[in-house]
Parts: sequence; structure tokens; C-alpha cells
Amino acid sequence: MTADLIVRGDQLPVLLPLAVVQASGADSPRALVWGLDLRDERSRHAAQKRLRQVCQEVERVAAIYPRLTHVLVAYTHGGSLPEGSCLGSAAQAATRMHSTLERTRGHSIDVVTLDVTGWEDGELLRDRVLETVTTARDAAGDVALGWHDIVDTSIHAAALRQFY
Repeated sequence: MTADLIVRGDQLPVLLPLAVVQASGADSPRALVWGLDLRDERSRHAAQKRLRQVCQEVERVAAIYPRLTHVLVAYTHGGSLPEGSCLGSAAQAATRMHSTLERTRGHSIDVVTLDVTGWEDGELLRDRVLETVTTARDAAGDVALGWHDIVDTSIHAAALRQFY
């Protein structure tokens, strides 16, 4: 079984079940999942800066896939920072990427940044991402979530909770 997504970036253990089901890469995928390991960053400021920089890189990579409707950046700081330390920067990066991709493509693309620090259930993450990829775009918009936000609910439901 393959999914209509590709996994790129840093190889995070929690993303392995997604990497196993990813598309071959021959066709343009509907979803791009990007892993980002921030464990080596020495401070919260450095981790936030790197997160923003990588999101700009993801934005450039996303631009080459014409069918793309979902972008998810899963990052971890390995517990070297307090929980939620990067959520503000992640939210800003998601909003920026969402706006840029929407402006250049003429349609909306869901952009989700997800702090997976401490999450070990790769199968559940795979299921949540596959739920997201099979839904219509514009269901999440742009959002930054922690892994605890999606343990008991879908990414889209968690995104809606943040908007209300």
C-alpha cells in the first residue's frame, strides 16, 4: 500500500511508518511531510530560527509539486527545550508558507507544523496524516500543533479547535 504523499527532510523515527507508505516519487504527490530535527540547537532562539529557515526551504520544495494540497512539517527538539517552546515560531512559519503558496498557486494549501517531541507512536501519526491527506484542502488552513493535540482527534479537528 502506498499513499499519495512523500516524506523528506530529517529522518525522525516517528516518521518511519509514513516513509514506508510514501509514493514512489514518480508522480506529483498531494502531500509533503517534512521531518526536522532540532535537537542540536543550543537555545530556544536557535531552534526557532532554524525552524523558520527550514520552513522557507520546505516552501521552495513544495512549489515544484503542482498537485500538492497538504504540507506537514514534523519537528522535534528532543526534550532539550520546554514543551511548546517553538509553537509560536511554528505558527508564524505555517502562516507565511500558507500565504505564499496560496498566492503563487491561486488556491489554498493546508500547512501544518507539528511538534512531535516525545511522541513515539509512529503508526498513530501515520494514521492522522493519512486522514488529513485524504480530506479536501482548506480543512486545516495554517496551524501549529503539539502532538498531544492530535492523540484523540484528527489534525483537522485540532486545527478547528484552535480557531474557535
